[in-house]
Amino acid sequence: MDRPGWYTEEQDNGWQRVKAAFGNDWEQTKHDFGSKNARELNQDAGNTVKQAVGADDAFENHEQAFRFGYAAQSQFKKQYPTWNDDLDTRLRKDYGTDYDRDRNDIRRAYEYRYAGTASTPGQRDENRDRP
Repeated sequence: MDRPGWYTEEQDNGWQRVKAAFGNDWEQTKHDFGSKNARELNQDAGNTVKQAVGADDAFENHEQAFRFGYAAQSQFKKQYPTWNDDLDTRLRKDYGTDYDRDRNDIRRAYEYRYAGTASTPGQRDENRDRP
């Protein structure tokens, strides 16, 4: 991924604050494998099994997309309060060739509400909408 001009060190620093939350969510998905209350991530059983055993689909393989989605939220949330086609087109151009592969992770991070935002000070949103 090439860093677009709007992507700043401040966003990288902010990413470090929310990285642990994404990691915990990822681990929770593995923990909930088979649970009727597991969060829906729109994955098939093969993806979930790989995650549960720590195979190729580890959190670290998705971190770049999550980081980009977080940075995009930081930059564009006022202009694009909800995900839409205009935002999708802009982020596709800024992200590069792997956008189609990483789009769902980018969107998940963009729509994620985490502790410390103006709209959710001090708490995570465990009931966030899913795409």
